Amino acid sequence: MDKESLEYTENLRQAAKEYKDRQKRYSHPSGDFDRAGRWEPDEDERQDCCDDVREPSRAYPYSLMVHCRSMEHVANLFDVDKADLQQQVRKHEQLEIER
Repeated sequence: MDKESLEYTENLRQAAKEYKDRQKRYSHPSGDFDRAGRWEPDEDERQDCCDDVREPSRAYPYSLMVHCRSMEHVANLFDVDKADLQQQVRKHEQLEIER
């Protein structure tokens, strides 16, 4: 996707909003708990970056949920560059401070 396109810009805006909402717990990654209390992301939520995260266990039932709230994951979910997302989030935070 061309970084200069309107679609990329809109994806970036949506990714920044979703990242901030997930950090504040206003929104949640889509997934389900099993009987042992381990959380797994839905098929649509799972990205390639999830493969590098420890599988949920009884000792660490939220390992993938925590990852799915990360900037890396949200960037992959919205198909934007992580550095661009980081910059966009900083812009939003700066605007909030100035208000």
